[in-house]
Amino acid sequence: MTPEIQAALGSAEEHMKKSVAHYNELFAKIRAGKATPALIEHLKVDYYGSPTPLKHVATFSIQDSRTLLVQPFEPHLAKAIEKAIAEAGLGLSVATEGKAVRVSFPSLTEEQRKKFVKQVKDLAEEGRVAIRNIRRDALEELRKLSKNGTPEDLVRKGQDELQKLTDKYIGEIDRLADAKEHELLSV
Repeated sequence: MTPEIQAALGSAEEHMKKSVAHYNELFAKIRAGKATPALIEHLKVDYYGSPTPLKHVATFSIQDSRTLLVQPFEPHLAKAIEKAIAEAGLGLSVATEGKAVRVSFPSLTEEQRKKFVKQVKDLAEEGRVAIRNIRRDALEELRKLSKNGTPEDLVRKGQDELQKLTDKYIGEIDRLADAKEHELLSV
């Protein structure tokens, strides 16, 4: 394969990896009834007048399967953290205990589980479409190389490799979605 084809494939693979990582983060933010920092660490807290993500001003520890303890680096932030979590509308119970904030994750109802599974399926489809869009852009690049004099058989090999990459990363999105679905449906 020519360096141009390898560069196009490398670029496409890099974009696909980033896309999978992005959807992995989105799946982590879907509540499964278990205590997880991923659900709240992105929430913004007023830190000396500027909105700052919670993960930058506190540490998290899982007390049990349904309780998370948020320990702010500065004790005066406890009330601001409690307020940010309460206002996020995630259906979590929040209580300040001294210098820490205890977050309780209530059990999910069957209806909520089904709603979250549907959300996971929608996100997975979005992820597959994103991977296919990356493939489409890379195919255009390969076709341009063909028009510019790159041998047709090399371009075809590049297209075959691109399809293998696409299948691999779509499979990765599906694996992440299946794992999240299983997590949601197991009580």
